[in-house]
Amino acid sequence: MSTGLNEQQQKAVLATEGHYLILAGAGSGKTRVLTERISYLIREKKVSPERILAFTFTNKAAGEMRSRVERNLGQQKIPFWVGTFHATGLKILRREAENIGFRRNFAIYDEDDAQSLIKDIIKKKGWKLDEYPPSILKARISRWKNDLVTPEEALENAADVVEELQAEVYQRYCSELKKCNSFDFDDLITRVVELFTAYPKVKERYSRQFRYVLVDEFQDTNTIQMMMIDMLASMHGNLFVVGDDDQAIYGWRGATIDNILQFDKVYEGTVTIKLEENYRSTNTILEASNAVIANNIGRKGKKLWSKKGRGEPLLIDYEPDDRSEAAVVRHTIVSLIRSGFKRSEIAVLYRTHAQSRALESELMRGGLPYQIIGGLRFYERKEIKDLLGYMKLIANPDDDVNFRRIVNVPRRKIGKVTLERIEKEAGSLNLLEAVRRDDVIGKLSSNQRGRIEEFSKMIASFQLRTRKDTVWEILSGLIETVGYREYLGEDPKTQQVRMENIEELLNETERFSSMSEDPSLAAFLEEIALVSAIDSLKNDEKVSLMTLHNSKGLEYRAVFVTGVEEGLLPHYSAFDNDVELEEERRLFYVGMTRAMEKLVLTCASSRMQFGNWTGNRPSRFLGEIPAELVEVSGSARPGSYGDDLFKRVDSPESFASSKNTRQSDTRYRVGVVIFHPSYGEGTIKKIEGTGQEMKVSVQFTGFGTKKFLASYAPFKFR
Repeated sequence: MSTGLNEQQQKAVLATEGHYLILAGAGSGKTRVLTERISYLIREKKVSPERILAFTFTNKAAGEMRSRVERNLGQQKIPFWVGTFHATGLKILRREAENIGFRRNFAIYDEDDAQSLIKDIIKKKGWKLDEYPPSILKARISRWKNDLVTPEEALENAADVVEELQAEVYQRYCSELKKCNSFDFDDLITRVVELFTAYPKVKERYSRQFRYVLVDEFQDTNTIQMMMIDMLASMHGNLFVVGDDDQAIYGWRGATIDNILQFDKVYEGTVTIKLEENYRSTNTILEASNAVIANNIGRKGKKLWSKKGRGEPLLIDYEPDDRSEAAVVRHTIVSLIRSGFKRSEIAVLYRTHAQSRALESELMRGGLPYQIIGGLRFYERKEIKDLLGYMKLIANPDDDVNFRRIVNVPRRKIGKVTLERIEKEAGSLNLLEAVRRDDVIGKLSSNQRGRIEEFSKMIASFQLRTRKDTVWEILSGLIETVGYREYLGEDPKTQQVRMENIEELLNETERFSSMSEDPSLAAFLEEIALVSAIDSLKNDEKVSLMTLHNSKGLEYRAVFVTGVEEGLLPHYSAFDNDVELEEERRLFYVGMTRAMEKLVLTCASSRMQFGNWTGNRPSRFLGEIPAELVEVSGSARPGSYGDDLFKRVDSPESFASSKNTRQSDTRYRVGVVIFHPSYGEGTIKKIEGTGQEMKVSVQFTGFGTKKFLASYAPFKFR
């Protein structure tokens, strides 16, 4: 076994038979424990690699785990299963899809594809998109799927007319997915659970195969993932889960901290091992982090420590507004670079994407290159979506969503009216299949028929090429055949950037074609379908900007956590919910523990939010940090939480904010209908307090009643 492991790590590595819960604190070497344990099973216990299954939460983590194990064993292409839940589900469904009525060449719809399908359903029902936003309907469908609620059950249990309509969309959405031989992202897990439930012998085959099941980031699993884990580990009962209850931050996405908190109760005889030695941060950072997270009740309890020494104090900076805050961040980064820090060793974190605007402006002003992690990702850009649309239709001719996307891109004079005519004549046929039938295109004018036939033949020619050509050869041919570069030239303002993006896509397919065992179009589409925000992180010499959620699993020499204010961190939506408030504290803890040497916490007295200036108080979390661990600047004063923690800057902007809030009180009345960007349309049911302290309870269809602090709520009034 590898040397250099501490006592607790060794215990975890040598643990093989039975159920083990490894409580791994931030920076405690959990990845090394997982890889050493897999290596130990293969090398010392002589376990066949095919009998080991490891779950990770990103493709990047899976790749690192595989390469470390191969390095440990001095071998390549070791055939143990390692990947995300979605990647593992996909691997199983590629083998078993026919059991549940799909063909093995099914497509995977990303969020944009799924919402496009829902949008088409809404339009065909004659509804207005602003009254039935596809994003909200997709979120509702996702919750139904993850709760294993069928469309029929959703319709039967509908509480009102609106829920009936949502259930009807869900029903049509599922039938359209099947017609298009496609799965959405949720299906990659839920369909596996359905498969195993409907076919016990299939489940038994996989659970018999996997003698050892390992799960990383266990605190972020949801109910359906836990069902999948339990099914796969059911035969041998050797389940090894690694996680940190203090870093459970995805409750809003369906993850349940109960999976890790109740694990030893669900599986009798569980052995719990705590990894508390931290290899990342100084003790000052760890003591501050420990002090903050100790205020949470829902945790197992552990205390991180390090051999790296005391380190320098945390810096807390309180500024008059978000522009001043951004300027402090820029000046501090410049100072760090002058003292020897690399730009790539610095990260700026924030609670919401909207906070990045002021920070970006300041970094550009200072000539500091930066990259945003988790914003508009490469594969979400229009020109990339267009070319992928062609590639997806070639790989899966049943894909109506991408047929609609690209049939008139670049323009072929196949307009909306022509497409509606084709859809009407197609009936139950898929659109590409329909336009290849004489009885369908015979109903079109000769000009329309000629254009459609040309398009269909072009797709067919590339379908033939997939048998022998690499994905790079297919994409290169596509770009030339459809004249996509010329199409981009029609808009000189965006031409260069978009051209660079398609060149990068070509480079990516060339890299894939030269390095992958399977350089086919289908293999490439499968790989990019599983790309996450963190997988797109590049090791460029740039400062990294990202949300706190996207920072998990990363580490930097210097970390800035910005906007540490009441209403932002903790977020206003958590003010009246103890469970959500504890998750906000865990989110702050995650941000703090990304830092190795330097941790800067900033806040602003006033901030532009939703088009208005709001007055802000420093976060209660700052008051949980012992005063002796911090240095303060700006208007900051360390102490206990309350008005004497920081003396608030009474700027003209914050005065105007309070005044505006008081003036707007009359808008809030019981019965008034508002619109929320995440929950949709809702009705105010209760009002408590006045002015800055006013709270409103709003009932949303499908989401229940939510309480908001009125001065922070992003409402639109009808």
